[in-house]
Amino acid sequence: MIKKFKDLNYYELLRIPYNASSFEIRQAYKHILAIYEENSLATYSLFVEDERKVILSKIEDAFLTLIDDKKRESYDNNLVSMGEVSDKMFTDKEQKKAIPIFQTNESRTSNNSLTRIKKKIQEKEAADFAATMLKRDQITGKDLKNLRESLGIELEEIFQATKISPTTLAAIEKDDMVNLPPKIYLISFLKSYAEALQIDPKQVVDGYIKNIP
Repeated sequence: MIKKFKDLNYYELLRIPYNASSFEIRQAYKHILAIYEENSLATYSLFVEDERKVILSKIEDAFLTLIDDKKRESYDNNLVSMGEVSDKMFTDKEQKKAIPIFQTNESRTSNNSLTRIKKKIQEKEAADFAATMLKRDQITGKDLKNLRESLGIELEEIFQATKISPTTLAAIEKDDMVNLPPKIYLISFLKSYAEALQIDPKQVVDGYIKNIP
Protein backbone atom coordinates (compact mmCIF):
# COMPACT_ATOMS: atom_id res chain seq x y z
CA MET A 1 0.00 0.00 0.00
CA ILE A 2 1.24 3.48 -0.84
CA LYS A 3 1.96 5.61 2.21
CA LYS A 4 0.15 8.90 2.78
CA PHE A 5 2.23 12.06 2.97
CA LYS A 6 1.83 12.42 6.74
CA ASP A 7 3.15 8.89 7.27
CA LEU A 8 6.38 9.31 5.27
CA ASN A 9 9.62 9.45 7.19
CA TYR A 10 12.28 11.91 6.04
CA TYR A 11 14.11 9.38 3.88
CA GLU A 12 10.90 8.32 2.15
CA LEU A 13 9.90 11.94 1.69
CA LEU A 14 13.16 12.77 -0.10
CA ARG A 15 13.23 9.38 -1.88
CA ILE A 16 16.76 8.56 -0.77
CA PRO A 17 18.34 5.42 0.75
CA TYR A 18 18.91 5.31 4.50
CA ASN A 19 22.67 5.42 3.96
CA ALA A 20 22.49 8.38 1.55
CA SER A 21 25.48 10.70 1.32
CA SER A 22 25.27 14.45 1.90
CA PHE A 23 25.47 14.94 -1.87
CA GLU A 24 22.49 12.63 -2.44
CA ILE A 25 20.50 14.46 0.23
CA ARG A 26 21.21 17.86 -1.33
CA GLN A 27 20.33 16.63 -4.84
CA ALA A 28 17.08 15.06 -3.67
CA TYR A 29 16.14 18.24 -1.80
CA LYS A 30 16.81 20.34 -4.89
CA HIS A 31 14.73 18.10 -7.16
CA ILE A 32 11.75 17.91 -4.81
CA LEU A 33 11.70 21.68 -4.30
CA ALA A 34 11.51 22.01 -8.10
CA ILE A 35 8.31 19.94 -8.00
CA TYR A 36 6.56 21.69 -5.13
CA GLU A 37 7.74 25.29 -5.21
CA GLU A 38 5.09 27.94 -5.79
CA ASN A 39 5.75 28.39 -9.52
CA SER A 40 6.00 24.68 -10.36
CA LEU A 41 3.97 23.82 -13.46
CA ALA A 42 3.73 20.20 -12.30
CA THR A 43 1.78 20.95 -9.11
CA TYR A 44 0.47 24.51 -9.27
CA SER A 45 -3.17 23.44 -9.58
CA LEU A 46 -3.04 20.44 -7.25
CA PHE A 47 -2.69 22.20 -3.91
CA VAL A 48 -4.06 25.26 -2.21
CA GLU A 49 -1.46 27.57 -0.69
CA ASP A 50 -1.85 26.20 2.85
CA GLU A 51 -1.34 22.63 1.63
CA ARG A 52 1.76 23.63 -0.30
CA LYS A 53 3.18 25.35 2.79
CA VAL A 54 2.72 22.17 4.83
CA ILE A 55 4.47 20.11 2.17
CA LEU A 56 7.38 22.52 1.78
CA SER A 57 7.72 22.83 5.55
CA LYS A 58 8.12 19.07 5.97
CA ILE A 59 10.56 18.91 3.05
CA GLU A 60 12.59 21.67 4.70
CA ASP A 61 12.52 19.86 8.06
CA ALA A 62 13.66 16.64 6.38
CA PHE A 63 16.57 18.35 4.66
CA LEU A 64 17.73 20.30 7.70
CA THR A 65 17.61 17.16 9.85
CA LEU A 66 19.37 14.77 7.49
CA ILE A 67 22.07 17.19 6.39
CA ASP A 68 23.13 17.78 10.01
CA ASP A 69 25.15 14.82 11.36
CA LYS A 70 24.01 15.13 14.98
CA LYS A 71 20.34 15.69 14.11
CA ARG A 72 20.46 12.83 11.62
CA GLU A 73 21.96 10.43 14.16
CA SER A 74 19.23 11.29 16.66
CA TYR A 75 16.52 10.93 14.02
CA ASP A 76 17.93 7.57 12.85
CA ASN A 77 18.03 6.27 16.43
CA ASN A 78 14.41 7.32 16.84
CA LEU A 79 13.38 5.40 13.71
CA VAL A 80 15.13 2.29 15.01
CA SER A 81 13.65 2.60 18.51
CA MET A 82 10.14 2.88 17.03
CA GLY A 83 10.79 -0.27 15.02
CA GLU A 84 10.23 1.47 11.70
CA VAL A 85 13.59 0.38 10.29
CA SER A 86 16.51 -1.84 11.25
CA ASP A 87 19.78 -0.21 12.23
CA LYS A 88 21.37 -2.28 9.46
CA MET A 89 19.60 -0.07 6.92
CA PHE A 90 21.91 2.83 7.75
CA THR A 91 25.14 0.91 7.09
CA ASP A 92 24.24 -1.64 4.43
CA LYS A 93 26.47 -0.80 1.46
CA GLU A 94 24.52 -3.13 -0.82
CA GLN A 95 21.22 -1.48 -0.02
CA LYS A 96 19.05 -0.86 -3.04
CA LYS A 97 19.14 2.81 -4.01
CA ALA A 98 15.93 4.78 -4.04
CA ILE A 99 14.44 5.03 -7.48
CA PRO A 100 14.84 8.54 -8.90
CA ILE A 101 11.51 10.15 -9.70
CA PHE A 102 12.58 13.43 -11.22
CA GLN A 103 15.43 14.12 -13.64
CA THR A 104 16.62 17.39 -15.10
CA ASN A 105 19.91 16.62 -16.83
CA GLU A 106 18.58 16.19 -20.36
CA SER A 107 19.68 18.57 -23.11
CA ARG A 108 16.43 18.51 -25.09
CA THR A 109 13.72 20.79 -23.71
CA SER A 110 10.33 19.62 -22.53
CA ASN A 111 8.67 22.14 -24.84
CA ASN A 112 10.20 20.50 -27.92
CA SER A 113 9.17 17.07 -26.66
CA LEU A 114 5.61 18.22 -26.03
CA THR A 115 5.47 19.67 -29.53
CA ARG A 116 6.53 16.32 -31.03
CA ILE A 117 3.96 14.46 -28.93
CA LYS A 118 1.20 16.90 -29.92
CA LYS A 119 2.05 16.38 -33.59
CA LYS A 120 1.83 12.60 -33.21
CA ILE A 121 -1.52 12.89 -31.44
CA GLN A 122 -2.89 15.03 -34.27
CA GLU A 123 -1.80 12.39 -36.77
CA LYS A 124 -3.58 9.55 -34.95
CA GLU A 125 -7.24 8.69 -34.50
CA ALA A 126 -7.31 7.71 -30.83
CA ALA A 127 -10.05 10.00 -29.53
CA ASP A 128 -12.58 7.16 -29.15
CA PHE A 129 -10.07 5.00 -27.28
CA ALA A 130 -9.25 7.84 -24.89
CA ALA A 131 -12.93 8.69 -24.35
CA THR A 132 -13.76 5.06 -23.54
CA MET A 133 -10.90 4.86 -21.06
CA LEU A 134 -11.90 8.07 -19.28
CA LYS A 135 -15.47 6.86 -18.83
CA ARG A 136 -14.28 4.03 -16.59
CA ASP A 137 -14.48 4.38 -12.84
CA GLN A 138 -10.97 2.94 -12.55
CA ILE A 139 -7.99 3.49 -14.86
CA THR A 140 -5.05 1.11 -14.83
CA GLY A 141 -1.46 1.63 -15.85
CA LYS A 142 -2.11 -0.75 -18.73
CA ASP A 143 -4.87 1.58 -19.96
CA LEU A 144 -2.41 4.48 -20.02
CA LYS A 145 0.21 2.37 -21.76
CA ASN A 146 -2.27 1.18 -24.40
CA LEU A 147 -3.33 4.76 -25.10
CA ARG A 148 0.29 5.93 -25.35
CA GLU A 149 1.20 3.11 -27.72
CA SER A 150 -1.94 3.65 -29.84
CA LEU A 151 -0.71 7.20 -30.36
CA GLY A 152 2.73 5.94 -31.43
CA ILE A 153 4.43 7.67 -28.49
CA GLU A 154 7.47 6.11 -26.83
CA LEU A 155 7.95 6.09 -23.08
CA GLU A 156 11.19 8.01 -23.62
CA GLU A 157 9.19 10.83 -25.21
CA ILE A 158 6.99 11.09 -22.12
CA PHE A 159 10.15 11.24 -20.03
CA GLN A 160 11.57 14.03 -22.20
CA ALA A 161 8.35 16.01 -21.92
CA THR A 162 7.70 15.56 -18.19
CA LYS A 163 11.21 14.89 -16.75
CA ILE A 164 9.70 12.02 -14.73
CA SER A 165 12.24 9.20 -14.68
CA PRO A 166 11.61 6.26 -17.07
CA THR A 167 11.71 3.88 -14.10
CA THR A 168 8.86 5.73 -12.40
CA LEU A 169 6.86 5.99 -15.64
CA ALA A 170 7.27 2.24 -16.16
CA ALA A 171 6.10 1.59 -12.58
CA ILE A 172 2.98 3.67 -13.25
CA GLU A 173 2.19 1.75 -16.43
CA LYS A 174 2.72 -1.59 -14.68
CA ASP A 175 0.77 -0.67 -11.52
CA ASP A 176 3.97 -1.65 -9.75
CA MET A 177 3.11 -1.08 -6.08
CA VAL A 178 6.69 -1.69 -4.96
CA ASN A 179 8.22 1.01 -7.12
CA LEU A 180 5.41 3.56 -7.32
CA PRO A 181 6.35 6.84 -5.62
CA PRO A 182 4.42 8.06 -2.54
CA LYS A 183 0.90 9.24 -3.31
CA ILE A 184 1.76 12.93 -3.03
CA TYR A 185 4.27 12.54 -5.88
CA LEU A 186 2.19 10.01 -7.82
CA ILE A 187 -0.70 12.47 -8.20
CA SER A 188 1.64 15.09 -9.65
CA PHE A 189 3.20 12.63 -12.10
CA LEU A 190 -0.16 11.26 -13.26
CA LYS A 191 -1.25 14.84 -13.94
CA SER A 192 1.88 15.53 -15.99
CA TYR A 193 1.50 12.22 -17.86
CA ALA A 194 -2.13 13.00 -18.73
CA GLU A 195 -1.31 16.53 -19.85
CA ALA A 196 1.43 15.19 -22.13
CA LEU A 197 -1.16 12.93 -23.80
CA GLN A 198 -3.71 15.78 -23.85
CA ILE A 199 -6.36 14.00 -21.80
CA ASP A 200 -8.20 15.20 -18.68
CA PRO A 201 -5.70 15.08 -15.76
CA LYS A 202 -8.39 14.99 -13.07
CA GLN A 203 -10.11 11.96 -14.58
CA VAL A 204 -6.78 10.15 -14.94
CA VAL A 205 -5.71 10.92 -11.37
CA ASP A 206 -9.08 9.96 -9.87
CA GLY A 207 -9.37 6.77 -11.93
CA TYR A 208 -5.82 5.62 -11.27
CA ILE A 209 -5.94 6.30 -7.51
CA LYS A 210 -9.14 4.20 -7.29
CA ASN A 211 -7.26 1.37 -9.01
CA ILE A 212 -4.53 1.08 -6.38
CA PRO A 213 -4.91 -0.13 -2.76
